[in-house]
Amino acid sequence: MQRFMIVCVILAVLAIPAAAQDRLAGRWEGKLQAPQGEMPAVATFKKDGEKYTGTITGMRGDIQLNEVKIDGDKVTAKATVETPQGALDINYLFNLQGDSLKGAGSLDFNGNAFSFDIALKRAAEGATTAQTPPRPRIEVPQPQQKRSIDYFAGQWTFKYVGRESDLGPAPREGLVVFTKRADGNSVEGVVTGKSDAGAYKETMLIAFDEASKALIWNEKLASGMMVNTRGDWSSPITIRFAVDPIKAKGKSLQLHRTVSIIAAHTFTVTEELSEDGGPFMRLGTAVFTRAAN
Repeated sequence: MQRFMIVCVILAVLAIPAAAQDRLAGRWEGKLQAPQGEMPAVATFKKDGEKYTGTITGMRGDIQLNEVKIDGDKVTAKATVETPQGALDINYLFNLQGDSLKGAGSLDFNGNAFSFDIALKRAAEGATTAQTPPRPRIEVPQPQQKRSIDYFAGQWTFKYVGRESDLGPAPREGLVVFTKRADGNSVEGVVTGKSDAGAYKETMLIAFDEASKALIWNEKLASGMMVNTRGDWSSPITIRFAVDPIKAKGKSLQLHRTVSIIAAHTFTVTEELSEDGGPFMRLGTAVFTRAAN
């Protein structure tokens, strides 16, 4: 009788199913389709009580996921990344079907919406162990636009977000039309803009020397002030400028300006301003988007 009871207990234990694997927790591997091209992607989720935490491959390495939630087949999460233009919030939305996790990340960059697709599959159990070497930091190829005055030629819409200063009102937006000059190395720009203060017009002149990668960017502001800058375009993705001191309303102004070449259709201008020798403070950022001619 005692032996019979022992056998029954053993059979009962064997009949108990193994704990079901959590639908989301674990390692997921696949591809991320970014504006710069396709790249490997990995997401890892952990469950602590009723809450999830995780990481996911970002544009320049792994980033922390926050507010990870699962509702039926829908998985949402958020991440915040720091960039030279400030903090960016990325929102993720996935559809979870068995061993497939597909969706997209989306963000808003100064009023311009960007998104990228992500397709992941659950990795085999035990794919990561304590002996697995750390995955190397992923370096995403940066946009390599040809350094030429032709990059600027054409029509661009812009939005400038920042603070008002003696250089002009903010926020502001409008259209700039760059027309290539006969010398082939420069463009003339006409700005038609608007702000809370009303409509305004400005003019620009951009000249580029391909041999030295030197760029001249001069502006005549709506106030009549001249802003004369000299840039170094030796990096295909960044142009850093030295700006001549500016006199305005009895003040001495010094401007720092950086242009970031995001893509063939987008570049940004980030500015910092010092007044009367004081510390440089963020002035604002403009996003230029190529318009249909």
